[in-house]
Amino acid sequence: MKLFEKLNSKIDKIMLVFTVVVLFLSFYFVYSLKQSYLQKETMQSLDNALFLTRNLLEEEEQHALSLSLLLSEDRTFLEAFYKNDRKAVFQIINKKIKSLKKLQGYKFEVQVHDKDLHTYIRSWNYSIKDVPLASFRKGLVLVKESKKPLVSIEVGKRLNIKAISPILKNGVFRGSIEVIESFDHLQKKLSEHGYALFILLDKKYLNIASSLKKHPLVLNRFILVNNSYDKHSLQSLKNSHINKLQSYGYFTQDTYAFAYFSIKNFSNKNLGYFVVVLQNSAPLVLKTYDESVQKDANNSHKVIIR
Repeated sequence: MKLFEKLNSKIDKIMLVFTVVVLFLSFYFVYSLKQSYLQKETMQSLDNALFLTRNLLEEEEQHALSLSLLLSEDRTFLEAFYKNDRKAVFQIINKKIKSLKKLQGYKFEVQVHDKDLHTYIRSWNYSIKDVPLASFRKGLVLVKESKKPLVSIEVGKRLNIKAISPILKNGVFRGSIEVIESFDHLQKKLSEHGYALFILLDKKYLNIASSLKKHPLVLNRFILVNNSYDKHSLQSLKNSHINKLQSYGYFTQDTYAFAYFSIKNFSNKNLGYFVVVLQNSAPLVLKTYDESVQKDANNSHKVIIR
């Protein structure tokens, strides 16, 4: 009888252990499935964010290029420019900007350059002129040499979209006109889709991008180009792996998930990164891609010549 009772006791203990193990494994399995689902969902959201960002950025570039071409062929502007009437050029350009802003809702600025690639007119400041630009504005040099319009992301006093069209008279280069757009419109569009955007510029370009000198530093390597940003996600970004970033990838920090791709200059050197942010609760392993594998990661930011 005692032997039977001992046997029953052992069986009860075994069954208890077995039940606990099964429950634990079931819980772990459900938890793992949930985490896997959340991770896949997050990855899909990040892929969508990158796809949307590149598409919107290309739209911004094409918009700037269209405006630049439109202005370069405007008869009243050309007449004043050929007569070297700076005051008339300034008034005409600002009238066109006001009209186009009202019609399209875009904010942009215009700079006109002479044949020597010196500043002729800046729409935001009439008094500035004769500033030599060729030494640090390679896009202007390329337009002069090719006599073709160009749009790119370029470093000047700021980092922004610059669309440049040549001003030609009988096939002779007489100057160029440049439409300059910030990333504010892009940032607003992404925000409407639930994404935040950070634009990071390598701080070594601050000798050119002088207007960004007072902007926040991120890990003492990048300067934040944004004029507005979310402080909480910026703090997470500062705590993240951005010193390990390559051309394209994803990572998480705290409750945020980040997707990024690099910005290239004319020499195919990295200027910095576009970083798209969404809130996330599923952990992700830092994932980067080598440039040779992700050949199309930055198609939106190649120099576009028409």
